[in-house]
Amino acid sequence: MRLYISGIKPYMDLRGLALVTGARQQRIQAYRRAEDKARCLVAGLLLRQVCGVTDDRQLVYGEHGKPYLLSRIQTGVNREGDVFAPDKERRDMYFSIAHAGDYVILATADTEVGVDIEKVAPYEEAVAARCFTSPEQEWMRQERRDDAFYRLWTAKESVMKAAGLGFALPPETFSVLAPILSAAAGPSALSGAPDAPPSASAVPAAGRSWFLDWLVHDGHIICVASKGGGWKTGLIPVAVSDLIGGA
Repeated sequence: MRLYISGIKPYMDLRGLALVTGARQQRIQAYRRAEDKARCLVAGLLLRQVCGVTDDRQLVYGEHGKPYLLSRIQTGVNREGDVFAPDKERRDMYFSIAHAGDYVILATADTEVGVDIEKVAPYEEAVAARCFTSPEQEWMRQERRDDAFYRLWTAKESVMKAAGLGFALPPETFSVLAPILSAAAGPSALSGAPDAPPSASAVPAAGRSWFLDWLVHDGHIICVASKGGGWKTGLIPVAVSDLIGGA
């Protein structure tokens, strides 16, 4: 399990745009806000640097839109509608990417993985009421902190992404409270410690058990979900020189 992180501020001028795939360039230009353009650009640059994605045909998409590197599924369809039969012998990584606030984060693993990042800010109570279970809402009220909302929200998002279902797996239908309480009972990544192990309590969702890990970075909360347990998570900063060199 690896977590790569890069800030968006150096890319507000869209430096490195020519390095990402054609489809991503179109997505970047479709955004109106400079911050959204930069986040989309950095996501593409991370995929290029870490996963080797230089061609849109290297990615295929699950039924609910989850992206995979070509060799990780038996058959797939790319954005152009071409059907591919990947090479099963290759051992490309699974990945998940997310962006919010000032950062983009990319998770890679040798099993299904999902990651989410959110910048801590005042939240809407209506969202919590709609998306969290009653015990989760009660815990959040007891905590009385904005980051409690984002611990729950990033956990839900990471599980939904790892399962490849997105909002086809409604967030209110499963609970992420057990691993939060388990982590709070001892040293854990909830404090932002990079060496902390993930919670021993798994989240059952979509017919599988998911292990969660949280980190805190510069006012942002990150959660990663994976089928496998026992890993430790630390952030790997990716510099401008790594992503675009002299471009």
